[in-house]
Amino acid sequence: MFYSILIILAIIIAIYMGEKLDINTGLVALALAYVIGCFVLGMSINDLLATFPTKLFLVIFTLALFFNFAVVNGTLEKIAQLLLYRFQKQTKWLPLILYFITALVSGMGAGFFTSVAVMGAIAMALCKSSGMNKLNASFAVSLGSLSGANFMYSAHGVLFNSLLSNTAVAEQADLLTRDIFVVSFIYPIFIMLVLMFFDRKNSQMTDLNIDRPEAFTKNQKVNISLIILLMVFVLGVPMLSKFMPDNETMQFINARTDITLLALVFAIAAYILKLAGDKPKEVMARIPWSTLWLVSGVGMLIDVAVEAGTIDMLASMINNMPTFIVPVAVALIAGVMSIFSSTLGVVAPLMFPMIAGIIDATGYSASLIAVAIIIGAQSSALAPFSTGGSLILGNSGLNEEESKKFYNDLLYKATPLGLGFAVVATLILMFIL
Repeated sequence: MFYSILIILAIIIAIYMGEKLDINTGLVALALAYVIGCFVLGMSINDLLATFPTKLFLVIFTLALFFNFAVVNGTLEKIAQLLLYRFQKQTKWLPLILYFITALVSGMGAGFFTSVAVMGAIAMALCKSSGMNKLNASFAVSLGSLSGANFMYSAHGVLFNSLLSNTAVAEQADLLTRDIFVVSFIYPIFIMLVLMFFDRKNSQMTDLNIDRPEAFTKNQKVNISLIILLMVFVLGVPMLSKFMPDNETMQFINARTDITLLALVFAIAAYILKLAGDKPKEVMARIPWSTLWLVSGVGMLIDVAVEAGTIDMLASMINNMPTFIVPVAVALIAGVMSIFSSTLGVVAPLMFPMIAGIIDATGYSASLIAVAIIIGAQSSALAPFSTGGSLILGNSGLNEEESKKFYNDLLYKATPLGLGFAVVATLILMFIL
């Protein structure tokens, strides 16, 4: 018990120091993992270093490296502008259209952070020109960025699969990753419809007047082809291997098809083809190094927590709640934690290992608990001091007074609404998953 309490305090200290002293939370977590793991739990240095999440590190690095070409050369932004141009007369459905476009951009490799930055700026500009409700636009961008990134072969999806593969439900990792994506893509559609319904009387939207974007450049066309080709490899090879179970060559290729390493090969091809134009260094500069160290450092501290029995203790505390409220409690705990910390770096690594203990004690499916963790954690993405909320607020282009009002709207309206939607979705999913 003492060790578990010490680990929980260490996680709180790491988050607090990260926020207050502007130090990467992952670096603080790594230092605390060393002190507690080696000097309190008696782990050897080799045992501690073995907890470094090498696969996770490579997943984030290689996917970001490849898809950064599409960001640097403007491919993804041009795709978004072209789609908005195509649908500019359907302003009544603009929040929902914005959601789908953002999900597509995010799923094609932009990921959450880039999608929020790019689409957030576009959305705020659209609010000014069309009269679209800023909160609705914020939900569309945030939820779209998350649902696209949660695609099984996009940034978050691959990361979730990697994390789940290191837990007691490893054999279900592919299924759980798929269910997380499906739910996180579908339930925001209902959220957007509800928001649009209640905003219909106050809506001041007018038709847009967007000029047709310039045609794709040669580099952008090649970039799109590479992205499609990568997806064909990642999705097509496993499918062919199932249709050709006796073909040794196909099975050999399938066993060695990995999106992490394929992305690196395609990134090298993009370098050779000079798809970044005269900005090749910007591709590497855009690697989310802070996220890499956040995920790695906290991941090591979580492994030390597993060694100390903390995960089992927390799972036991949740299991002592009335069984019928466990999924909702899981979603709420994940949501509140995510207001102050990262879903990828803290919430998922901490709570995924609890899934096995929770389902054994309650009888719920692993899919329900895994989905509740993620939709709960991602429900508070619009909190103004979280990455999503701060990026949208920063791109709002509002004056000081308007910016303060928008800040309060994000904190006191969008955040509770997001948590409420996650709770309702979890209650419904209890009868489905």
